[in-house]
Amino acid sequence: MTAHTAAPNDRASFNLAINAILADHATMRRLAAVAARGPHFSADDIMSLADAMTAHEKTEAELFALPFITRPPAAVGASAANAHRRCREYTSGNTRVPEAAAAATLFVDALLAHLEVEDAWLAQEREHESERLRIIA
Repeated sequence: MTAHTAAPNDRASFNLAINAILADHATMRRLAAVAARGPHFSADDIMSLADAMTAHEKTEAELFALPFITRPPAAVGASAANAHRRCREYTSGNTRVPEAAAAATLFVDALLAHLEVEDAWLAQEREHESERLRIIA
């Protein structure tokens, strides 16, 4: 997972940070697959995924506040909020579902949905940046 580093101050280092974010998404997808394998969820694997998501989202929030990218659309914020809520519910044990496995499923599904929405937005941002660079050239 991406270690927290100082904010990039140019487009090239920002692009490297975005690549690291996308690599984190792939890692979290793999963690989710491991956590969800078999008929029962592993509490340790889910907690590791929750910790990874929390650290990752903090780094993203700092990165997305920089002027190199447009503000994330409402869908990204809404899916992130849902993933955070499901994560808190699972880690605190304060869920409305009767089983921990069901709570884990809700968390993993919310996280995967958020990653999908965010990846789509980041792909669109990259396309816009490429278009801007073509216009400038």
